[in-house]
Amino acid sequence: MTSSTSVDSFLWWDPFHPFLTELENVSLSSTELPPTLMKKVDANHAWFVGTVSLFKKPNEKSRVALNSQEVKIGAHTLSIQPELKAKALKLSSYLCLDEVQSYILAARTIEHENVHENFPFKELLHMVLLEYYIERQCLLKCTRRILLHALFVGNGSKKGDIFDTALRLVTDGLENKLISVLQSLLSSSHSEQMDVDLFTFWAEETLTEDNLILDILFIAYYESFIRCNADRWKALCLLYKGIISGSYNMEILAISSAAIHSSRQVKVRLLFILMETLDLESLLQMVHDQTTFRHGASVFTLSDFQEMDAIVSSLNAFEIKEAGPLLLTWAVVLCLISSLPGKEEHNVLLEIDHVGYVRQAFDSAAFNYFLDVLHSDLLKESEGLIVGYRSVLRTFISAFIASYEINLQNG
Repeated sequence: MTSSTSVDSFLWWDPFHPFLTELENVSLSSTELPPTLMKKVDANHAWFVGTVSLFKKPNEKSRVALNSQEVKIGAHTLSIQPELKAKALKLSSYLCLDEVQSYILAARTIEHENVHENFPFKELLHMVLLEYYIERQCLLKCTRRILLHALFVGNGSKKGDIFDTALRLVTDGLENKLISVLQSLLSSSHSEQMDVDLFTFWAEETLTEDNLILDILFIAYYESFIRCNADRWKALCLLYKGIISGSYNMEILAISSAAIHSSRQVKVRLLFILMETLDLESLLQMVHDQTTFRHGASVFTLSDFQEMDAIVSSLNAFEIKEAGPLLLTWAVVLCLISSLPGKEEHNVLLEIDHVGYVRQAFDSAAFNYFLDVLHSDLLKESEGLIVGYRSVLRTFISAFIASYEINLQNG
């Protein structure tokens, strides 16, 4: 047994639960964080960008490192206890978590719960699993809180450090990482060692993480920290298609009333992100100003719209009713573009049958879907975001009315 082994410094993390409490104790109207808290935010920048992907999968290097008497993780040192090491290795296989990180988690749980190292493994597993998902979700909630705080101060004349911090998260790749993590979560499967209770817990917590990620993405797009480009929109649309068609793990995860509720939230949140990122406001302004598409403010090109339509057209609201609201939104987009001057510029889009999309949407009762969402609590549980989600619906209604009037004028 070697006396000391060093592993990558990013395997260490400071507990995120107390960190989140500190962030939540700062008023959203404040443009600055306390200096000590700001220092912590800066120190955890990599975790806020990398999110839960920095909780690594088991690997040989970490497993071997636990054979040492000490493991050095950057500035931190773990003294390896044989009994705890054995439990950490078992926990690693259950959690699909790096062995060193599993050891850290087990040590902290034992300390927090004030239990001895010989505590029965099954009971310890339940406690560690709970601690693990608290850490993961508090990390995501920290990122959400930073962006939400920036959204609140972003409308003022003095934006302050918190706005700059949020902007740096985005410019350093938060969007890409979130979409990648979401894809991974939607494709994840449970450990075969889990019993029914553990599987139910895992399913519910996985769906909670899906929703937290979508909340963060919505804030980033709604506040225009990022303008969603065509590649991102297509990726998100394919995710939505996979979710509502059953290609991902949503149906497997929906095994309890809480999980079913969360799975519905995932679908609604992703739908609203797709609607928001189509930037109906800009299209409405172009229609109002009678601006040609070429000189408008749309982030998408005509070829982008063609590629996006190839994905949208693969949805069938006659078969999957949840496709209806997106098809109706897409039809509104196409109708608004068709009304812009300089039709020779966008005549390729005029060939798309947007009326067919409308027919599918109405057959699937798309407006009833929106009404059900408004009357339910599906969006009310999004901290501070209900105004944003309702704004998306208001913009859509305005755009729908405008497109309806355009069709009337065109006979």
